[in-house]
Amino acid sequence: MRNNFYLSNFCFAWLIFFSLVFSQEENTKISTPTPLKFIYDFDFNFLLDNTEESQNIWPTRTLFAASLFPEIGINFYNQNLKIGGYFINNMGESYPTKSALTLSYDFTHDNIKGYFGIFSKKYWIGEYSNLFFRKDFLFYNPLTNGIMFQYAPKTMDLQAEFIFDWYGGNIQKRIDEFLTQGYVNKNFLDKKLFVGGSFLLYHFKNDEFLNLDGNNFDTYLLDRFYYQIFIGTNLASLAPQFEKLQIKFSNLSSMERKRRLSSGLDPFSNQIGWQLDTQLQYKGFGIDNAIYFGDKQFKYFNQYGENFYAGIPFYQSNLYDRSEIYYEYKNKYLTSRFSFIFHFTKEGFYHQQMLTLNLDTHKLLNTLQVK
Repeated sequence: MRNNFYLSNFCFAWLIFFSLVFSQEENTKISTPTPLKFIYDFDFNFLLDNTEESQNIWPTRTLFAASLFPEIGINFYNQNLKIGGYFINNMGESYPTKSALTLSYDFTHDNIKGYFGIFSKKYWIGEYSNLFFRKDFLFYNPLTNGIMFQYAPKTMDLQAEFIFDWYGGNIQKRIDEFLTQGYVNKNFLDKKLFVGGSFLLYHFKNDEFLNLDGNNFDTYLLDRFYYQIFIGTNLASLAPQFEKLQIKFSNLSSMERKRRLSSGLDPFSNQIGWQLDTQLQYKGFGIDNAIYFGDKQFKYFNQYGENFYAGIPFYQSNLYDRSEIYYEYKNKYLTSRFSFIFHFTKEGFYHQQMLTLNLDTHKLLNTLQVK
C-alpha cells in the first residue's frame, strides 16, 4: 500500500509538471523568449553481487537487482529544479523492493555548485574509501537528504566537497540520524602527485535500534568518525598506453563512542590503520589492489550488522587484502564493470563476483545533442 501511495503521487506530480511546462511553451510563443528549459532524466542501474565463503565475518549472500531513477524539471540561469524518484527491484519480486521520491534544487556559480533537498548520490565528486561505503550499500541507498557544496576550480587543479545528510530519524520520537562527510584532493606536477583526505561523521541517536546491544535501552546514542589522509602518484601521463597507473598510501582510521543513560559518555575507541592502494588498467582490463593493516575496524559490527556499517565488513580484520580483477567498458553515458574480487584476511580467504551497469540518460542526451 505504501509503495502504491508513493507511485500514485509521483505520477500525479508528473502530470501537473507536464501541464505547467506545456502551458509555459504556449505562452512563450506569444511573449518574449525566456531562459526556461525543460529537462528530464531516466537512469538505469544494475547490480549482481555474489559473495562466497565469508560466513565467519560477513553472511554469504547473492544480490541481484535493478533500479530506475526518473526525474523531470526545469533549468533556468544555471539552476535546476527537479522532481522524481527511484524504484529498486530484486530479481524475482513482483513489486519494487524499495522506492522513494526526490525533490531538489541546485545551482552553479563560477567554480561552486550547491545542491539542496533530496537528490542522487551520483552527483558526488569525492572518492570515498571502502571503509566508508561499499558498492551494494550505495546501490540500495542512492539518495542524499540535505545539502551538498562542491568547489572545483580547474586553475587550481583542486576538488572539494561537503555534504550534510539527514538520512533518517523521527522527530516525534526524538530520534536523530544524520551524517556529515567531506572530501578534498589537490594535484601537483601536472597531476603526477596528489594529496588529500576525506571524512565521514555519523550522529546516530536511536535507542530503539541501539537496544540490539542488549543493554536494556541504556545506550541511546552512538557517534562514529571515519577519516582518510592520503598521498599518491598518478603515472598514467608517463605511460600513456595505460588508462590507470596509480599508487596511493593512506592513514585510514576511525573513532567510535557510545553514550549511555547510566554512565554518560564512553571514551572514544581509536582504530588506527594504514592502507596501500595500487591501480593498473589497460584497454579496460584492470587490477585494483588494497592492503590494509592496523587495528580492527567496526567495533560493534557483531551487535548491529551490515545495515548499520556501510563499509566492507572485512575491515574487522587487522590485516586485510582486497584484490579486484575486472574488465570495464566506459563511455560518456554508460559504465559497466565485471569483477572477480578476492578477500584475504588472517581469518581466511573469501571470493566475490560483481557485475554493475550504470546508464545516465542525461549524459546520453547531451552526447546526442552534440552530434
